[in-house]
Amino acid sequence: AFEIFAGRPRFWGESAMDIVAMPMTAPPPSLRSVRPDMSDELDTLLVRAVSFHSTAGSPYVNRRNPGEAAYIARLVRELLKRETRLSFGIVAFSEAQQTQIESALKDLSSSDADFSARLDAEMAREEDDQFVGLFVKNLENVQGDERDIIILSICYGPGPDGRMLMNFGPINQRGGEKRLNVIFSRARHHMAVVSS
Repeated sequence: AFEIFAGRPRFWGESAMDIVAMPMTAPPPSLRSVRPDMSDELDTLLVRAVSFHSTAGSPYVNRRNPGEAAYIARLVRELLKRETRLSFGIVAFSEAQQTQIESALKDLSSSDADFSARLDAEMAREEDDQFVGLFVKNLENVQGDERDIIILSICYGPGPDGRMLMNFGPINQRGGEKRLNVIFSRARHHMAVVSS
């Protein structure tokens, strides 16, 4: 993904030995060092196979986390602006959070005509007569859908009073670990974990 966004390989040199040595002698360049217009969030997502995105201060209220949903909507807007043709999907830990994310996408698209057009096109995108566009699903119904990038909304976190409840929906139930495995195996290249 670095090469797609930066227009050049992550590591380069005058000889094959220079290229092989570069990852061992220098930290990998960030996308922002090559593309200053890139947001920190998108840079974080694309430089690692698994990235963590903190939405600290966003409370968990009524089985939803609006701050996480708004962050994810902005991240989707950034991805669509770059026109990479990478496929991506969003998975929420609960049906309520899935609905919150869908609402956040709708709200952001209602105030941004360019994003609205890109979002509509992405949600209907097909390749070789197969749907490969953006999906928003929950833990219960994500099986079978692979994308280049999966954005995972944990949703659960401290409430407005700062206390954290230890109920994590279907993950707490028998076979919950299998559901987590399904989510992580849906990502071909990148997994972005968003959590407060």
